[in-house]
Amino acid sequence: MAGRSREQSLREELTCAICCELFSEPVMLECMHHFCKGCIEGYWARCPRTAACPQCRREFPSRRFRPHYLLAGLVETVRRCSGEERRRDTRKNLEDALQARRREMEDFLRRKHTVQEDICGLTKVSGELHCKIRAEFIRLHQILEEEERAVLAALGEEEEQSLARLHGDVRRLEEGISELQRDIEHMEQTLSKMEEVSLLEVESLDIRPSVHIETQPAFNLEHYRDSHGGPLQYIFWRRMLRSICPAPAALTFDPESAHPNLVFSRDLTAVTEKERARPVPRSPRRFQQCVNVLGSQMFDSGQHYWEVWVGSKTKWDLGVAAEAVDRAAKVKLCPENGYWTLRLRNKTEYWATATPWVSAERYCPFFSTCFSDGEDNVEPMRICHLAL
Repeated sequence: MAGRSREQSLREELTCAICCELFSEPVMLECMHHFCKGCIEGYWARCPRTAACPQCRREFPSRRFRPHYLLAGLVETVRRCSGEERRRDTRKNLEDALQARRREMEDFLRRKHTVQEDICGLTKVSGELHCKIRAEFIRLHQILEEEERAVLAALGEEEEQSLARLHGDVRRLEEGISELQRDIEHMEQTLSKMEEVSLLEVESLDIRPSVHIETQPAFNLEHYRDSHGGPLQYIFWRRMLRSICPAPAALTFDPESAHPNLVFSRDLTAVTEKERARPVPRSPRRFQQCVNVLGSQMFDSGQHYWEVWVGSKTKWDLGVAAEAVDRAAKVKLCPENGYWTLRLRNKTEYWATATPWVSAERYCPFFSTCFSDGEDNVEPMRICHLAL
């Protein structure tokens, strides 16, 4: 900053008071003031009566001046140095812009690679989903042929739309890459010819703003997989109840396994956690530490399905438990301890514990209302009976 101030001060001292530019052929009057030769001659030509200094107004008997060669040399040095500085500034601006374009190119190439990976993953998962969907519909035979066509059509349409969106992103990114490549080549050519072209040509170079390409949010392959990969025989359960044989049995809670704080409806399909324990007999079948309860039916093989209404509860546990779990101890709900569960916490946090798949001989439906925490989690949990 100090150097620029000195340079500015020097330029002001070397500036003609008439044209306000650096001296051109500087001359000195008898009053020691300096002007461009052409400027003072023009000034005197406009004042035909008396020759005078434009700054101090001193009048002279004749229109005489002396060339100031030392000042002329100094002006030429300043003018040359100033041009070099401008050239350096221009070079730096070009180099900075080139580096920015190269970084943008790297970003676009990386994003293009990610989108292309999504395309490959989408195609692979779509193929897997097609196989899975067909296998399940084969088991359901002609009953679900219409549903099969509808689901595959929806999958194909979503796949087509997703691929179109992803290919569109690739196309836009490729256009941005091409535009950046043209800018980079132009800047590289200009930089390579910096010494051959005039400063005016370099400074007139149009350095455009950075290229900005809008692409869609990152493709969620897992969400796409999950949205089409569910257990279709259950998703369409209600549409085919009349054709299912045997029909699912009406499941109820087993009150003898329930924690003392749990209260049931008369038909044993709804359960609520209360702050006070009920006067119930102690039993090795009853959960003592956590507000858990088992279903009234046990099974050792086959496929089983039930639905549970949880309303706006903030936390709960659902799944299956081995018949032989320790019901008196407070243990972590995990397969190693005999529990395979889906869990909710804090209203929105879900997770499941499902592996290893098998480690017991007999299983029971498992439910936990979790403690009510005052008024936050007081809603009941209900088993939904499917009407045939």
